[in-house]
Amino acid sequence: MTLAVLACLMGGVAASLWLASFFLYASLRINPLHAGLWGWLDAMLAWRHEMMPNVGRKLAGTALFGVLLSFGGPVLGGHALWASANRRRLYGCARFASESDIRLAGLL
Repeated sequence: MTLAVLACLMGGVAASLWLASFFLYASLRINPLHAGLWGWLDAMLAWRHEMMPNVGRKLAGTALFGVLLSFGGPVLGGHALWASANRRRLYGCARFASESDIRLAGLL
């Protein structure tokens, strides 16, 4: 169980990095398909060493968006599946009443 949770966590971190790199490259008007897994980290180091002075907000925004999308998306999807499976039918099992149903209800 622990290994499965750890594997899911590492997959989520990798997806977060890739999504953050993808959206950062797109916001910088660079082809986002060339971002790779380490694009966001490289940009973060360049910003830290003042080689890219005006991208701090973009770095923070893309990191937040990548984490929310990679971890929140599967959680939201799982919740939607779970909620739809446990939901009661809204109108019950509607059908026309037979003559025996009408007699049982005392309407005839």
